[in-house]
Amino acid sequence: MNLEKILKKQISQIVERIKRIKKRSIYCVVVGIVFSLLSFVTNKSSIYVRENEIERGSYGTQKAPYSIKIDAENLAKGMEFSVSVSSKKYTKDEADEVFVKKLEELKINLLNENESFEHIDSKLNFDSDLGDGIRANYSFNPKRIDDLYSKYEKKVRRKKKATASNIEINIATYSDMNDFKYYVTYQGIIDGSGNVKNENFKTSEFCTGYIEIQLQTEIKEKEGSYKSEKYMLPVRVVSKKLTPIESFRIAFKKEFDQNDKDTINENTITLPKVVNDFKIKYKDKQDFSFVLLPIFGVLAAILLEAKDKEKERELIKKRIRWLEIDFSQIITKILLYVSSGMTIRNSMIRLAEQYQYTKSKAKEYEPRAAYEELVIVKNKLNSGYGEINAYEEMAKNINMRIYTRFLNIIIQSIKNGNKDLKNILNMEVQDALYERKQHAKKLGEEAATKLVLPLMMMLSIIMVVIMVPAFMGM
Repeated sequence: MNLEKILKKQISQIVERIKRIKKRSIYCVVVGIVFSLLSFVTNKSSIYVRENEIERGSYGTQKAPYSIKIDAENLAKGMEFSVSVSSKKYTKDEADEVFVKKLEELKINLLNENESFEHIDSKLNFDSDLGDGIRANYSFNPKRIDDLYSKYEKKVRRKKKATASNIEINIATYSDMNDFKYYVTYQGIIDGSGNVKNENFKTSEFCTGYIEIQLQTEIKEKEGSYKSEKYMLPVRVVSKKLTPIESFRIAFKKEFDQNDKDTINENTITLPKVVNDFKIKYKDKQDFSFVLLPIFGVLAAILLEAKDKEKERELIKKRIRWLEIDFSQIITKILLYVSSGMTIRNSMIRLAEQYQYTKSKAKEYEPRAAYEELVIVKNKLNSGYGEINAYEEMAKNINMRIYTRFLNIIIQSIKNGNKDLKNILNMEVQDALYERKQHAKKLGEEAATKLVLPLMMMLSIIMVVIMVPAFMGM
């Protein structure tokens, strides 16, 4: 009767599993169809705006490749063509209007975190791509704004022998020479990326000049780039606001480099003693890595201890798993021996001897906890130890409900006689087989859970394979 119930239960579980598999399969098919329809719709709508037109890309974008099918009436059907559609281009007048608009936006964003164009002390925002197909080129040209001529005229008046023609020549020569020196000194203060290199400026030092800006784009009437007029934006670069420590670091580095250069032919270099009116004392940089070694040691000890505990937990789980697996086998064999007329004592000894024989013949044989306990019981019984005490200690060592119940049944049968022992053992065997099937089912579910990640990865790959071609065709 119990066997029939077990079979009916197993059949019902199999039917439910088949139903779940069918539902899951239907869901997968539906999801695949949905993704296919989405791919078809997005692919179609991205290419064909109307029946005989293709949407052109916006200003400044690359040529877009398309694959189209053509039916030529009275000639052929389904001809495939690969075409490249150019992006939109401005006319000359449209480009000039956009240049004016973009230049105003550029001036707003160019300052970045600076106060004004009269007070530049940090990085400028030299954005080359202004959007809508417009690009910008930047360059900085240092230029003096002092009144060179008036200064030089004061100097020339002291020279009474100079003629008017000589004054004009000397003024031009003086101006050109000083402008050139100014240009050479400050030409790299603002680089092409907008970085302001004013770290070495003195407190009151500044540099004047202008940023040259030129916009460019592609237009319909001309091949290549169409450029705007050059726009000159006056700027004034001032010294960077430095903290005392930053100022000290820069001064120390400058002093050190100078000493290194001056003593290049000597065996040693003299370190600065005073920098920015601060006296300096030097000391060796100590390595405190030795402090970390005990910490690493403690961490290693904790990790090793955790590893050992994890290993112990795995061994306990493994022991329990083998005890559950072996129980149905042990109780079945004992029932078989008892049914054939053998006593419980001899049945236990026989199982232990069989295990020892199998273990001795195998080169690599993993010990089984239940059978190892049977070997201990056999040795105790052969040495004259009490049978009931041996079984009680076996139950205590294994410490599992199914073994404790089974051994208690044996102990009670020894105390009260062997009446109905076979029937009781037969019921225990049925329960043990059921438990073993449940255990196998549990292991199967755990294996299915471990397959979730690989299945998700496969689903992701399938989605990429379906969606990427659709987006590439947009």
